Amino acid sequence: MITRQDMLDLYGSSNLVTVPSGEVDRFRLRAPDAEVLATVGLPRFSSPFFTTEVQGGPEFRRVIDVTTRDGKDHREVIIGGPPGDSGMRFSISAYEGFITLVQLQGDRPRGEVVNNNLGEFVEFLYRLERYRLRVEADPASAEEEFEELSDTLMRIDPFSFELEENWWSIALRQLGGAGIGE
Repeated sequence: MITRQDMLDLYGSSNLVTVPSGEVDRFRLRAPDAEVLATVGLPRFSSPFFTTEVQGGPEFRRVIDVTTRDGKDHREVIIGGPPGDSGMRFSISAYEGFITLVQLQGDRPRGEVVNNNLGEFVEFLYRLERYRLRVEADPASAEEEFEELSDTLMRIDPFSFELEENWWSIALRQLGGAGIGE
């Protein structure tokens, strides 16, 4: 699991955001997810796939309560979005802990689960950023680094790569890896 110190070392304190415990309590998240949000944190910006500094609404830390068709209460908390895409948001399901990417445009929002929990999501962002910086420093290492990255991410959360159309499958292909999720 990624620690706060890991995040500080990689992103720096000015690019890391945590949420005060009192506000995290208001979200009613599962304890492990609340811990990640309050102590480990999220990067304000993690190129090219994530930012907490979303444009438009719903904004970072927005709570969305809905009642499902079968009458159950459901709560989502907005944790960010892809940079430059005001029509998509990452959210955490307060009760189940899943991280979802929601497409807000159109008549009915639709979404997909991208990770099983916030810890995995933060670890994915961390490892992607570390990969990006390593390849930037040594472009000749790109293929080897990519192989290590994709193997590690698939071990952490194989569900995220079950389909070619899954968010992380697409994201890894954008980084240069054909065949992910195939």
